[in-house]
Amino acid sequence: MKRLWVRHIREALHTGFAEHIDMSDYAKASDSVREKSFLSRSLAALAVQRFTELSAAEAAATVVDGTGDNGIDAIAIDPLQRRVILVQSKWDGSGDGSLGLGDSRHFTAGFRDLLDTKFDRFNARLRAQEEKITEALDDVNVTFILVVATTGRTDLAAPSSAVFSDLLEEMNESQQVVSMEILGLSDFHSFISEGLGGSRIDFNAQLENWGTVSEPYEAYYGVVTASSVANWYEHFGDRLFSQNIRKALGNTSVNEAVSQTIIKDPQHFWYFNNGVTALCESVKKTARGAASRTFGDFSLTGVSIVNGAQTVASIHQAAHRGEAGLDEARVWVRFISLEGCPEGFATAVTRATNTQNTVETRDFVSLDPEQGRLCTELVLSLKKTYSIKRGEPVPSPEHGCTVVDATVALACANREPSLAVMAKSRMGSLWESTEKPPYRTLFNPTVGPYRIWRCVEVMREVDATLTRLRGQLDGRPRSICLQGNRLVLHLVFRELDLQRIEDPEYDWPSEMKRVPELTEQSLTALTKSIDDTYSTNYLTSLFKNITKCRDLVQKVRSGKDGIDRGVDGS
Repeated sequence: MKRLWVRHIREALHTGFAEHIDMSDYAKASDSVREKSFLSRSLAALAVQRFTELSAAEAAATVVDGTGDNGIDAIAIDPLQRRVILVQSKWDGSGDGSLGLGDSRHFTAGFRDLLDTKFDRFNARLRAQEEKITEALDDVNVTFILVVATTGRTDLAAPSSAVFSDLLEEMNESQQVVSMEILGLSDFHSFISEGLGGSRIDFNAQLENWGTVSEPYEAYYGVVTASSVANWYEHFGDRLFSQNIRKALGNTSVNEAVSQTIIKDPQHFWYFNNGVTALCESVKKTARGAASRTFGDFSLTGVSIVNGAQTVASIHQAAHRGEAGLDEARVWVRFISLEGCPEGFATAVTRATNTQNTVETRDFVSLDPEQGRLCTELVLSLKKTYSIKRGEPVPSPEHGCTVVDATVALACANREPSLAVMAKSRMGSLWESTEKPPYRTLFNPTVGPYRIWRCVEVMREVDATLTRLRGQLDGRPRSICLQGNRLVLHLVFRELDLQRIEDPEYDWPSEMKRVPELTEQSLTALTKSIDDTYSTNYLTSLFKNITKCRDLVQKVRSGKDGIDRGVDGS
C-alpha cells in the first residue's frame, strides 16, 4: 500500500507542479537525479499549500531548495496571519523513511541563521525574499511553523526528535512562538485525495443537546467536544476559514486566553467562549438518534467557519501540545445551511458575526472614572486631547495622545521591568482588570496629566531616535533596536529625573534634551549585555521573557551611575 500511495503522490505532483517548479539548476543532471529533486521541491510546495491558500504557482515560488539553501527548502510568509512557514522536504520512494539527524540539525541551524538575519548564509532564491522576511521578523507577534515534509514516516528517531525538542523549548520559553508539524505519507495522500486547496470541505458532526431553527433559513445548533473541533483543524487546516474575513491569528493574547481556559478550567469553557459559527452548503440530520435531542449526528457539506477561527486554532494548539481537558471542554457551535438563502446572505452573516458586539479589554478601560478624570485634566491643564475609546479620532502627536500611548509610556516609566515587557508583548494584560494591578499601578488617583503627557513625550522621542539608529544598523543590533524598543525606553526613564514630573513649573524641556543621547547609550549598553549573556537567544522570545529582561536591566544598570528615579505609579 505504501508504494501505491507514493505513486499516487508522484503523479499528483507532476500534474500540479510540472509547469511551476524551477529546475533550471538541474539542466545537466541525470533524469533520476532531476526527478528526485523535482519531487522533493514539489512536496515542499504542497506542504506550503497545506498551511496557506496559495495556488500551485504561488506555492512553487516559495521553494528555495538548492545549493546554499542552509537547510530550508521552502519559505512562505503570511502577513495576514503574521506567521512564517518553513519547510524541509524529503522525497522517499519507499514510503518508509524518516528525517535523519544531519537533516534535522541542518534545518534548525538554518532557522536560527534566519532569525539572526544572516542572509549571507543563504542562496539567492531565499535572499530574493530578504525584504519580506525582515519585515516579518520585525513583527513582535510573528510566529513560525517548522514543517518536515516527507513521503515516509512521521515518527522521528530519538536524536532527531531531541534536536527539534531543544529548539522548541528554547524558542517557546515565555510563550509559543514556534510550532512544528511533520507531514508524512498518509497526510500527503489525504491532501491529493481531497484535492488540496480547491475541494469542498465535508464532514460529520455529533451535536449534544442540539436544536434547530427552520425559519426563515435552516440552521442547527448545539455543543461539541473541544477534541472534535481540534480534529476539524487537524484535518482541514486554514481551509476551514475560506470565507472568513480573517484566518487564525496565531499566538495573540486572546488565543492564549482560550488555550489557558481549556487547560485550567475546561468545564467552564462553554460559558467563557462565544463558540463557532459555520456556513454550510447543506446540513442533513442523519437517522441516528432521530427521536432524541440529547445527541444528533449531522452530515455537513461545503463547510466554512465564518466566526470562531481563533477558537478553533487555539483548541488545535492545545491539542498539539497534548494538553488535558479537550474531552471535558465543550464548544457552542452553529451550522447555518445556505440552501434556499438569498444571494449575499453568506457575506452578510460573515460580516455581522465578526463585527457585532465585539469587545476588547480596551473597551473596559473606558469605563474607569480615572480615565474620564485624566481626559478632563489633560484638556484643562495642557490643552491636550486624550482619546480613550476605540473609534474616537486619534489626535495628532502635537495635540494629544491615546490611552494606548499613555499605557505604554507609564508602563515603561515604572521601575518594574515586567511592565515594559508586558507593554511590548501583551498589552491586553495591562488592561485585564481595572480594579487591580497592573492596571491600578499605572492609572490611579496619584497620576496626573503632566505625568502622562511628559512620559508620552519621552516615548515618542525615544522611538524617533531608535528609528533613526535602526537605519544605520543591520543584523542583531538592528533587531535589538526594534524588538527591544520598550526595554530601551525603560532604561532611558531610569536615567531621567522624574521626581518632579507632575510639577508644571519643572524645567522639563531640559530633561527632554537628554533623551536622544540617553537612548543611544541605553541601546549600546543593552546590546552589549545581550551579546555577553544571551547571544544565542531568539530576540523576539528574549524580549517577552520577564526574568531575562529583569536580568538585562540589572546588568545595564550595574554598569551605570544612573540616578534611577523612575515613576512607580503609586
